[in-house]
Amino acid sequence: MATRRTMIAGGAGAAVLAALGYRAWDRGVFSSGEGPAYEAWQDWQGHAGEGSKRPLRAAILAASAHNSQPWLFEPQEDSITVYADLSRNLGAADPFRRELYVSLGCALYNLTLSAAHLGFAAATAPVSGKLEPNPEERVVKIADVALNPEESIRYGNPQSFFKAIGKRHTNRGTYLPDKTLPPWIPAGGFGDGVAIVTDAAARRDLGALIVQATERFIADPPMSRDSSRWFRTGRREIERHRDGISTDTAGLSPAMGAVAKLLPDQDAARADKYWLASTRDVQVATAPAYGIMFCDDRLQSAAALRAGERWQELHLMLTMVGLAAQPMNQPIEIMDRDLLLGRRNEYAKALRKIAGIPDAAGADIAFLFRLGYAEREAQPSPRRRLEDVIRKTGFA
Repeated sequence: MATRRTMIAGGAGAAVLAALGYRAWDRGVFSSGEGPAYEAWQDWQGHAGEGSKRPLRAAILAASAHNSQPWLFEPQEDSITVYADLSRNLGAADPFRRELYVSLGCALYNLTLSAAHLGFAAATAPVSGKLEPNPEERVVKIADVALNPEESIRYGNPQSFFKAIGKRHTNRGTYLPDKTLPPWIPAGGFGDGVAIVTDAAARRDLGALIVQATERFIADPPMSRDSSRWFRTGRREIERHRDGISTDTAGLSPAMGAVAKLLPDQDAARADKYWLASTRDVQVATAPAYGIMFCDDRLQSAAALRAGERWQELHLMLTMVGLAAQPMNQPIEIMDRDLLLGRRNEYAKALRKIAGIPDAAGADIAFLFRLGYAEREAQPSPRRRLEDVIRKTGFA
């Protein structure tokens, strides 16, 4: 017969298990990548009859810095106006809103690729200008996209390229450094404006710069604070915001991801320590190759948009051939911060040297990334609903 003591102990154990079960449910331990915040990944090809809104379902799956999704769209019968929502910024981590514009370029690329697949020639007319420090948080037009069904164009192999949109995810986990990359990657097979770094010494030097820049980033209180506000914890917070970086997309193994969700939320300082350790011991340590993208002036809005279009194109291309990729822009973020504060630029010359760009060329560094075969697939990130990013004015 059970004693009173064993009954109490059993009841306490059941209460603990119930509490643990609720915690696991509340934190989404068993529902990674599932729920309303991820529905955009299932219905991204749209439906006949949606008109100019249809390509926007692909546009909202574009990459964006910290998954900030800083875009708004105003679809008309034969055009789409694209806006920047400057309130969705990274603050001191992106003082000129350069990465915000790069993110918008990613969305523009998905939009035009989807439009081409659907039978439209999409002609983009970007708004040019110089990116200024700490602009007012408002909505500004960044491009008009004209849609012409009579002059349809195609992007090489549009069917497979278009399908990569729904499979592309940023992979922050372990890559396989010893797995041989396709031969066209070491040969610099991405064309002008992108240098591929596979040499061991050059990779070591670039990795050291990325780690050092990460250390400077987390040692800067405003940068750390403004970056950390985009980290989402728990199922309900993800569903409420539908943006940001979550544990699911942090590159952890399934077991470590489950443990991280069950533990109490980290403060910014502890999250920064984890980010540094992950950058140094996982991302840099296992990168078989890097890419360095360059332009004439990274702080021209049109150049930032082009960098985003190029990054989205490259990431889709890599996805098509089974490769993973992740932005590693910490050195450029520190370059922007140093420029804002009037400090000496410590990274541009070193990055040009690693990329094999002569100083006399005057090229500016626009984007850094790593690529390789991933140990495990990346999880999708949450997305805002299409109706939440459409400006209602002018659309019937």
